[in-house]
Amino acid sequence: MKKNKEIHLNDLASAIKNFIFYLNLYKERINDLNVFPVPDGDTGTNMYLTLKDLDTIIETPTKLQLFLKEIAHTTLMGARGNSGVILSQFFKALLNSYEKNGSLTINSFSETFLIAAQITRESLPNPVEGTMLTIYDDIGNAIQEKKGKVDNFSDLLKIIADTSIKSVRETPNKLKILKDAGVVDSGALGLAIMLNSWYFSIDKDISIEIQLEKAYEKMIAGMSRKVSESFMSNEEELEWGNCTVFTIKGSDLDIDKERKKISNFGESAIITGDKNLLKIHVHVEETESILNYAKSIGEVENLFIQNMDEQTRNLQNNQLDIDESNNLKVETAVITVCEGNGIVNSFLEAGMGGVKIVIGGGTNNPSVKEIIDVVSKIKSPNIIVLPNDSNVIPVVKEVINMNLDKNLFMLETASIQEGIVATFNYDSELNYEENIKNMEEAVKSSEYASITKSTRDVTIKDIKINKNEYIVFKNSKINGSYKNLDQALYEIIVDLYSRKDLITLFVGDQSIKDNYNDIEEKLNNDFESKEIVILDGNQKYYNYLLLAE
Repeated sequence: MKKNKEIHLNDLASAIKNFIFYLNLYKERINDLNVFPVPDGDTGTNMYLTLKDLDTIIETPTKLQLFLKEIAHTTLMGARGNSGVILSQFFKALLNSYEKNGSLTINSFSETFLIAAQITRESLPNPVEGTMLTIYDDIGNAIQEKKGKVDNFSDLLKIIADTSIKSVRETPNKLKILKDAGVVDSGALGLAIMLNSWYFSIDKDISIEIQLEKAYEKMIAGMSRKVSESFMSNEEELEWGNCTVFTIKGSDLDIDKERKKISNFGESAIITGDKNLLKIHVHVEETESILNYAKSIGEVENLFIQNMDEQTRNLQNNQLDIDESNNLKVETAVITVCEGNGIVNSFLEAGMGGVKIVIGGGTNNPSVKEIIDVVSKIKSPNIIVLPNDSNVIPVVKEVINMNLDKNLFMLETASIQEGIVATFNYDSELNYEENIKNMEEAVKSSEYASITKSTRDVTIKDIKINKNEYIVFKNSKINGSYKNLDQALYEIIVDLYSRKDLITLFVGDQSIKDNYNDIEEKLNNDFESKEIVILDGNQKYYNYLLLAE
């Protein structure tokens, strides 16, 4: 870029090429800085994927205003996770600055970062300092302090680059959990990598790679450079039989008695309700026997039967599209974000034909566009969206803000377990408002926990966690750390049983499935008055997910 007072289309296109290239180069190192010592770091990947689709736009740029509109739209549609949404706000702010001033001069470009900070706060349910948001603020304020003293873009970009490095270094001082974990904020680091690559690209006589590596080392000096490491495993193909879901309307129904009887008909039985209405979910090889029994004790309604073996094969072949079978012709449909064969099947079963799946999760956040594509396929006028991950909530919020031709409501489920209990209390025959009320109440009255393996030594909120110990999260907060997985599971179940009567345990793809019977037998012996249902969740990274009702 020449030392001038205005940024031109080719300058911006070149900068974006560098953003994409260097985010891709550094994404794994950004991922490694996930603040919790669990293997689900994905910030770098989310930021890279948010920008990746820009590579086709920058090949044939036309006019600057049109180009800015295209990159703002494309990054929003491709935004994944908190980091992707926050990153997309920079390009939205860039467009706002241009439209306000008619060009991108030093003064108008200087406003971009403060605008980005403002619209980021508006886009997130719980804005947090010590993150990318802080970088926007710090850069915007630094530029304001130099207002009138900078007369070319080269000097302006130097202020931006230098401030971003300093701001990243300060993130642990603004967010305690970063300090406890001994890392800088991953999203802030990714943003700084982008901005520094832009500055270093001005001087054609230097190596961007060498200078960027020096900047990276400055930002992490004295800090840990790796918090988590990813691990992957192959999901087993399981035999599910026929998922059979229905309600039984009756009088003076004994739910405890019916749980025991209905459980004998098949696997993965879940029975909830009261003396007047039971909701049943069970996997059976043939449905006639259980339906005959159900009819003997009451009136069977809302019957939904699905061959889960075929459904699972479709999922494994990336062919999951339940519109093929039911087109979601219900007054109110549900969109839920999840992955793992067992988890997906549990949502489909609980939803009784009214649920549409968006494949995604902690390390595979869906984009705005992916969710919009699913919304467009649903014929129902009303849709309840379950993000099931705090990182997906801002993405869904952006979808809702687009005012699509649907009534969209997001129930802010922050976990798979909350999503499951919400879906199990969804009824396709009830209206929009009744479903929202019932699902919200179910989430509020439930508790959940998860267990995963630590990948490093760390102290968080006065809890010391050693590498390879098992971390227990209860309602999204760290509850404890254990050397033995069985002990971790037992202790959290004792805790949950002190307040709840029914626990559904989803077993992850890292856990040994052969010891199901041992786990169930021990828990049933120790807690005779309580109930536990053990299901294959096949979720990655978490050995166990627990839902307590």
